[in-house]
Amino acid sequence: MSDTLFESLRPFLNAILIGLGGILIALIASWAVSHLLARPMGSVWSRFIGSLLALTIGIWTVKVILDTTGAAGLLVVIVTAITGAFAIGSERIAGDLLAGISLFFGRTYSAGDYVVIAGREGRVSNVSLFLTTLETVNGDEVYIRNAEATNGTIVNYSAHPGHLISVTIPLPVNQDLNMAVDVIQKAVAGFAPELSGKPFHKPTVVVRTAEEGYFIIEVRAYMTERLDAGPEMTRLFLLVVNAIKEAGISLNAEA
Repeated sequence: MSDTLFESLRPFLNAILIGLGGILIALIASWAVSHLLARPMGSVWSRFIGSLLALTIGIWTVKVILDTTGAAGLLVVIVTAITGAFAIGSERIAGDLLAGISLFFGRTYSAGDYVVIAGREGRVSNVSLFLTTLETVNGDEVYIRNAEATNGTIVNYSAHPGHLISVTIPLPVNQDLNMAVDVIQKAVAGFAPELSGKPFHKPTVVVRTAEEGYFIIEVRAYMTERLDAGPEMTRLFLLVVNAIKEAGISLNAEA
């Protein structure tokens, strides 16, 4: 009886073993191809090709199962597909896959770009067929489904050189505003020399309406794109304040 039971289960066992073997081969092949092609083709292309290879091996594995085990293999494939669909949500997977392909060919962003997607800001460390991985200023890794990324507005700060920052300085109304503006313009003229040759990247000084005894001076400048703008904003603020003080202009309303 045990022999009869084993013979009846043999096709199912063969289908399961072939499936496991196919998954293992797909994972190894995808990893190997991604690493081999990373240097000549870049991380995005290499991972994309590795993912396509894994998908091809998966389809081939299904074909081998059906050719080898017939109806029994078909039953295993159907049950696995249905179980997987309920377990992880086939619609979401398909949506993420299509979105990943769209991102890849659309080149909306790629690894290394500084972006805002799905309301999260950071540097793209990896783009796969299903997920986009961001590195945040806090050093965290954020995993965003590609379908979620493409459903919202995408801001790519790396698409063009330079990232705008600004600081505000309150200047007492009893001080020389014309002199202060002139001093600030000269001080920040060379704030980001690497961007001096780019159009529309010159620092600017904007004076707002006086409020409660103070002029509000906003200084805008461009910096080279980076993950954390805080240090550059601090440098710009100190550059402006020190220039004002060296010119003999007081920031104290009572002076």
